[in-house]
Parts: sequence; structure tokens; C-alpha cells
Amino acid sequence: MFTIVKSHFRSSQRSVRSDASSGFTLIELLVVIAIIAILAAILFPVFAQARMKARQTVALSNLKQIGTAMLMYAQDYDESLPMTMETESTGQPTTIGYWATSSYQESLDAYIRMGRGISRSGNVWWDPSDSELGKPALWGSFVANGLLTATRCTLAGVSKPAATVYSTLRADNWERVSGVVAPTPLPDKHHPFWLSEYFDVCLDVWMPAAGSGSSTDWRAGIATPPCSMFPATNGCGDWDTGISKHRYHDRTLVLFLDGHAVSATFASTYQSPADNQWDLH
Repeated sequence: MFTIVKSHFRSSQRSVRSDASSGFTLIELLVVIAIIAILAAILFPVFAQARMKARQTVALSNLKQIGTAMLMYAQDYDESLPMTMETESTGQPTTIGYWATSSYQESLDAYIRMGRGISRSGNVWWDPSDSELGKPALWGSFVANGLLTATRCTLAGVSKPAATVYSTLRADNWERVSGVVAPTPLPDKHHPFWLSEYFDVCLDVWMPAAGSGSSTDWRAGIATPPCSMFPATNGCGDWDTGISKHRYHDRTLVLFLDGHAVSATFASTYQSPADNQWDLH
């Protein structure tokens, strides 16, 4: 009998030791937590990059749809491109406000069927990474090359459509860039705001003061050198401040006149006055 009890006591001791050894010590818990923290530090940036890449893909797709609509429009209108400005009143390309922007987007919406940028934040006129996505009165995320859209231009008037920029990403903080603060709440249609530079959807890449016949006049089809890159160049301009150059890993998005869109650095589109993708010739 004593032998049986002693054996049972030893069995119980082994069971207690086994139960005790099955738990985690404080050091083991700290090691597990440290491993989880390291994995999180590695994976979270990867998830963020994947999310940004997905948004970039959507934005490029939107640009391509705009490019396809632009080419279809040109086919229907004797190769003429849709306009964003007018020249009749001053002889120089002039921003004529909300109605010109609306007309430009509506002319392409005939082929897109998603509405204007000002009416919907989820359509092709917007980049999903735009910090001002859906802001009241803001018309979208993309600006156009003014040499192509500010005045009457045809596909035949461009020598290298596949190497000529049609559109790119609009700069962040558009109120600062345009110099116009959108009133809150938005005013009625007679307010000067609706005729302001806030609705300038194209980059004025020429020199405004240049006269007819000048190499920097809009009629010459030549983009003036950006002062940010060529500060010592006489007659440089600041038109590139209207472009978001670093949104996607220090790159912007570019739509070319032949309809293809890519991720590229701004510097690759304008390497020099003699070698750039903004001139028409």
C-alpha cells in the first residue's frame, strides 16, 4: 500500500513539473513581443508601398482613359484637340474660368461617361493619392500642356506625338500655386472666383510678355526653360511649379499625345531647351 501511494505521489510531481514547464517565462514573452515588433517594422512599410503602387496604377489608368478620349475627340473633330483657354479677347491665351474647364472636361466626357472632375471625386479626373481629392470647386488632379490645349492645335501640328507631353499631375496646395483661395461656402455663379486662375487646367509654358514672332511666344510651340532647373537662362519661367514632381517615389505621372502614360521624373521630360518633351516640334 505504501509503495502504491509513493508511486502515485511521484507521478503527481511529474505532472506538476510538466504543467509548469508548458507555460512561457517572462523572457520568452519578451522575445516573442520583440520578434512581432521587428516583423511589423519590416512589413508596414511594405504594405504602405504596395498601397501607393496600387494608387499609382489607378492614376495611370485614369490618365490613359483621358488620353484615349482625347484621341477619339481628335478623330471626330478633324484632328483638333480640345481647348482649355481662348485667344480672341487679348491675342494671348487667357484663362476664362470654370466654364472653360467644364467645357473641356465635358468634351472628353462624351467618350469617358464619368462626369466632370468637379462633380465626382472618384472618376478619371482624379489621382487617388491627391491630397486635395474631392475638394469643393477643384476640378481634378491633372494639368495639360498649354501648347496643346490653350489654343487651337491639331495632331498634325505635332511632329512627335509619342514624345510630347499632353498631361501630368497637378501640384499639391492648388490655392497657393494658383494664387486664389476658394471662398467658403462657394459663392454664386456671378462671383469673380469662377473666372479666376483657380480654374486654369493647363500649364502656361510660354512667356506671357513675348510678342508674335518671338521664340518664346506661344505661337512658336516652344516651352520656356524652367527656372528651377535653368536659373541662369534669360527668360526662364516658373510654369513647372504647377506640377507635382515627387508624389510617387520622386516621380510624376505623364500622359503623352499618342495616348500612353508612364511614371517618370520631371527632369526626364525637360532635359534642356533643345531636348525636352514639351515643345511641339
